[in-house]
Order: sequence, then C-alpha cells, then structure tokens
Amino acid sequence: MGRAMLLVCVPWLGLLVVGVAAAALLIWLSGARWQVGRLGLLHRDQTGAVQSLSFVLTLPLFILVLLFIIQVSQLMIAAAVVQYAAFAAARAAIVWIPANLGSEKANCFSTLCTIDRTAPDTVEPVWDLESPAFGPRNGGLTYVVQPGSPKYQKIWSAAVLACMPICPSSANLVTIGGRAGNTGPSLPGNGPHVADLLEQAYRAMVPNTQSAVSSRIRNKLAYALANTQIEVRFFHPNSEVPLQDYSVYARPRPNPNQPFKPREVLDDRGEPLGFRAPSDPTIGTMELGWRDPITVTVYHQFALLPGPGRFLSRPNPKVPTDTVDQRITLQGGVYKYPLWASATLGNEGEKSVIPYWESY
Repeated sequence: MGRAMLLVCVPWLGLLVVGVAAAALLIWLSGARWQVGRLGLLHRDQTGAVQSLSFVLTLPLFILVLLFIIQVSQLMIAAAVVQYAAFAAARAAIVWIPANLGSEKANCFSTLCTIDRTAPDTVEPVWDLESPAFGPRNGGLTYVVQPGSPKYQKIWSAAVLACMPICPSSANLVTIGGRAGNTGPSLPGNGPHVADLLEQAYRAMVPNTQSAVSSRIRNKLAYALANTQIEVRFFHPNSEVPLQDYSVYARPRPNPNQPFKPREVLDDRGEPLGFRAPSDPTIGTMELGWRDPITVTVYHQFALLPGPGRFLSRPNPKVPTDTVDQRITLQGGVYKYPLWASATLGNEGEKSVIPYWESY
C-alpha cells in the first residue's frame, strides 16, 4: 500500500513543486526580497506604509498560486486517504465474507455475482463434472458482486468511514440529492446512529471539544455516504473446481422407489465438493472459494476548493493533453474531482474447495 500511495502522489508532488516555484517567481518579480534580519524591525515599526504598484499587480496572481498550492496539497492527502480506504474496504471484505451474517452464510453473497469475461486471465473452465476434460487448468473467472447484500454494505461502510477525513464539514457544501435540510443534511439508514457513535468516540478522546463537532461529523458523514462507491470482485482460478452446485451429479439412491433428492457430492477424499450457486441467475446465494483473491475498488468524489475548482475546471485549448478539466464535475455548487484506488487481499474462508490430491 505504501508503494501505491507513493506512485499516486508523485504527479501531485510535481505540481506542488511547480506551484512553489511560481510563487517564488512572483515574489521576485514584485521586487520583494527575503531579509530575515529586518523582520524584527518590521514588527516594531509604528510608521505608515504604502502599497507599491508591483505588489498590487502581483497580489491576485500570488493568491491564486497560493490557493493552487493548497489545493494540490489537499489532493495529495486525499489520494493517500483513498488508497487507505481501499485497503480498509478489502480488509473488511476478508473479515465479513467468511462470516455468517444474517441470511448470508460463510463465503456467500445473497446478491447475484456476474462474470466479467473481459477481465485479465479469463479462461472458461470445464463445468461438466463427467467430462474427461474436467480438472485443473490455467486462468480462471472474475466475478463482480452486485450491491445490496448485508456483507456488501459492511464493505461499503468501511470505505465510507475511511473517506470521512477528506470530506467537507460545511453544511453549504454537503448535499444529498441536490438539497440539504434546514438543520443540516439528512443521513439515510442507520447514518444518525453511526454519527452518534463517532461523536461519542470523539468526545471521549477530546472531552473539552466544542459543541459544533456534532454538525461537522454529520456533514462529513453525509458527504462520504453520497460520494463514495465501491466495486467488489473476486477471481476464482481454474486450479479449483468451478463455482457451481454439483448435487445434480449425485447418484440416485439404491431404492428406485425412493424419490431422488439432490445431495452434496463428495470428492475422492470424502470431502464436500461444490459450492452454493443459484440455479436461477436472477436470484442470489453465490459462494466464493475459500482463498480466492478479493479486489475492492473505492471511488470517491473529492470536493475541491471553490477558487481552484473553478479555475481547474476550465478547458485549456493550448494544452490538448490536459484531461483534468474533463474529470471535474459541478454538482450542487461543489466542484468534484474523482479519485479511485484498488486493494486486493486473499479470502480466508474455512471450507476447503480443492478436490484434487496434492503432493509435497
């Protein structure tokens, strides 16, 4: 994760160096000179002062460059936070997916998982258990988890909480559906309960905090909820059996008068073979492999400062390769710049799904 943060921050660090150099150039052009010894005399000076023409002409440009430096610094911090949010969401995934959460069993999602056949290393496995070609092979399939399940909500909540520090705390900048209430933005679902828990934790660490912290926490949480999305996908390699139900291959019972009931198929070692897979693709209950790599991508709409946001959103015809203005969107009076990051961690389920003999 540290290397990923460094790679993301390198371009913004270059822009920060350019901004500092531009500010130094403007100061030099205005005729000002850095004299440390005269700072004390300036503090004790009681006489009047005049504004030179060069200072008046360069002050607006200097303020613009200064705001640009602040904005680039915030973008570098936001890029690092989104990288951490992806790691936090991936860690939440490997914690909650192997657990039993309500109606969702271990290593299962109650929503549909679609196959992304455009993903790298995609090789269609042999699904037929009775086929001579059934067995380990290279490649695998990438599954995309559809939102809506309780485990998906847990993973999304981890990303939302991680992105809260870079969200604006002003009620004027926080909107849900384009509008905010008179007493601040309304929090959906269990958002008010989460905000109360965060406020209690904050006041426990800072007992002498001001009363305004409650509204600031709610504003940050509301913005994070409305501007943070995730994508959860996992890769199931063909070195393991495909993700499907193998009960259809179970042999009938010895008594022909007894109706056939699908039951779990056992492999050569007497261990369960197969997964909980939906017979109808419109319903859920999709089971993952116990050590499939899970990738979580976090998308966050970062709120820019009003001045730099308006400046950066203007297209520059002299620089056709500049795509920054194309990414910035204006929503509810807030200029937003998209940031995203991905993290991959291995699933740690309990059920072994390797039906093949292994030798060491």
